[in-house]
Amino acid sequence: MIDRDQIRKLSPADGDIFTLPADAPFELAQQLGEAITIAKPGIKADVICADLRQADESVMNAAGWYRK
Repeated sequence: MIDRDQIRKLSPADGDIFTLPADAPFELAQQLGEAITIAKPGIKADVICADLRQADESVMNAAGWYRK
């Protein structure tokens, strides 16, 4: 269960990546993706469950993910 203090207002834009904790259920990620699609039809956004702090920056860059 997600703590209410962790909920924030989202303003999805095309190309956004939303991350959930690595242990979040797949169904939750799917529901968030569906909610984004309903809220902003036509945008392409990804929802992933992962701890990105553990990802190697060179591997992420090679996959096309760049830090801002």
